[in-house]
Formats: sequence, C-alpha cells, structure tokens
Amino acid sequence: MEQLGSDPGTGTATHDVARGTVQIAYVHAHQVSHSWHRSMVALRAHDRSTGGRRFGAAGPDMLRGCTGDLSTPRNEGAARFLAGSAEWLWWIDTDMGFTPDTVDRLVAAADPDLRPVVGGLCFSVRELEPDGFGGHRVMPMPTIFDNREPPGVWPFYEPRPDIPPDTLVRCDATGAACLLIHRGALERMAARFGPTWFDTVHSGTGATLGEDLSFCRRLGELGIPVYVHTGVRTTHHKDVWVGVEDYPRQESHHVDHRGTRADQGVPPPPAR
Repeated sequence: MEQLGSDPGTGTATHDVARGTVQIAYVHAHQVSHSWHRSMVALRAHDRSTGGRRFGAAGPDMLRGCTGDLSTPRNEGAARFLAGSAEWLWWIDTDMGFTPDTVDRLVAAADPDLRPVVGGLCFSVRELEPDGFGGHRVMPMPTIFDNREPPGVWPFYEPRPDIPPDTLVRCDATGAACLLIHRGALERMAARFGPTWFDTVHSGTGATLGEDLSFCRRLGELGIPVYVHTGVRTTHHKDVWVGVEDYPRQESHHVDHRGTRADQGVPPPPAR
C-alpha cells in the first residue's frame, strides 16, 4: 500500500491507496444492455483468474441516474471513489460491450502523471438528414474530439476523422462511456474547481457541453492530457433507423434470396 489518497480541498494525504487497483462505476436507469451484462461477467471472471489484482473483493459502484442528468451521479461517483482506496476510476456505460481484458489494457497504457486519463475506442451515433419516414439517417462517429477553437473561446469539439489502429492517441476530449481516470487528476480538479468534475459548462449564448465534454474541458484548463487507446475496442448498443438505403453498404454481409449467408456459406436454419 502507498500513501496516495488526499483530501480534494487540501491535498493532504488521508488514506492508503493500492497501486493498480480499479473502482468500477456506472450510471444505470434500472436497465442494462445484454452486451454490457455479459461483458461485465466476463471481465470479473478474468480478474478473478488473475488473482483479483484490479478489483479485489470490491464490487462496482452502481449509481442510479438518467440521461437527463448525468452530472449528478458522475460527480457522486467521483467523490465516493476518492473516499475509497482504489487508484483508478473506470467509468463504463451500461449500453457498452467490451472484452474481458479491457481494464488491464487501459491500466497498462495509462500513467498517473503522463497519461492519467485514457479512454477506449467508442462510437456514438450522429443523426444526419431526415429519412422521410419520421426518423433520421445515421452514421457512427468516434468519440475522439479535437477542439477547433483557440484558447479562451467557447470550444467546438469535432470528431477526428482518421483513427490509427491499435495506438494511443492524444485528443482534446472524449466521452465517458469507457474511461479510466487516475485519482490524481480528480484531486487536482477538485482543488481548482471544487467537487464539480462533471458539471455541465454553459456558454453566455445558451450553448451547453455534455457532462463528459465539460469534464474534458476542465482537464484541458489544468493541462491534464486526455488519451484514447484505439486498440481497446468496444461496441455501443443504440436504437437506430435502417432502410433500403443502408442495405448496399452491407455487401460483405449480404444474404441471398435462398437465405444463405453469401460471405460465409452458412445454410439457413431448417424450416419449421
């Protein structure tokens, strides 16, 4: 054990923190995706198979909340984490899928001083033009963002179009769907801003940043770098509209008129 914990207001060490240990936290609205549940079971089994080095006997921090207000439960989770004994906080949204070694890989890529905030490669869904049927055409968008505005100007976070494979990339912001944070970063933020890590930031013209981008903006003001590991892949369970326009894009998964998967030669199930 090493004396790493500190009071967010004074910076005075208050308790022992074990290096390499991780506190899982997630916000839920009484429901989780099957992919998340299955991934979490596999992740905990993987940790037990390696001696429980990441999570030990501690369970995940389950914070009830809704998409209308994510700042409050995320702030609560950060505060409870700092009062505990883990070195790292790992946010994982309940609509994500991930591999059993996700946390191990994020911790291996991170560094308390050089890379205190590292996210996995996640995608959100951007709505494009209306589809003419009451919905929208959509496209996946990586949550690796660069600020296109100079310092002191309201930020404009734009998704990075090119994603190098299996690489640590530095960016100005990312989402909190799969995000590893060192306690030192949270302590520095609390010392400067108070316990408002994920409070949404508002501009003078009515614009608002989401709680995750607001968190990253505060990190930027303190010079704390944000990274994404593009080799740590995830899936994001989303409700979308699909139509005939989307079908030609999936040629590699085309199913012919006999019901045979053309790319794999898999026969259809027997008729009932």
